Amino acid sequence: MNTQTFINTLVSNNSKELSFILPDDTRLSGDLHITEVQNHKVDSVDCGGNAHQYDETVVQLSINESSNNIAEWRTEKALKIFEIVGKKIEYKDDAELFIEFGDSSHPTIRYSVGRIVETSQDVTVMLTVKPTVCKPSLDTTGELAACC
Repeated sequence: MNTQTFINTLVSNNSKELSFILPDDTRLSGDLHITEVQNHKVDSVDCGGNAHQYDETVVQLSINESSNNIAEWRTEKALKIFEIVGKKIEYKDDAELFIEFGDSSHPTIRYSVGRIVETSQDVTVMLTVKPTVCKPSLDTTGELAACC
């Protein structure tokens, strides 16, 4: 999911509860915070020697495990954070959005947004982990140099 689609989802679901679910069905709860929003410019070379450039947005979530507080997360709270960040750095609308999370039970991983489930009362972000891939093997045009 790209950054603009995620932001548009927040906008179109104003005043709804917002939750995040890890691939193991763990619902993130407790003293949850968005600790950072990052823009990444990636310059890479794949195994076939092909150069790639693309942008990513990383939203870092953290849970204060020593706190007994339960943070109330609503779409407008997340949107407000995105608006504050957007005044300081420019989002790349087409950049893929990742949610980074880790705690004492889960290693820190950059999750992809698998899908978003919207109901009349809440928005649930279902997170997934994409496998690594050989980019030349995905090329159906024959334009990329093959690696093997």
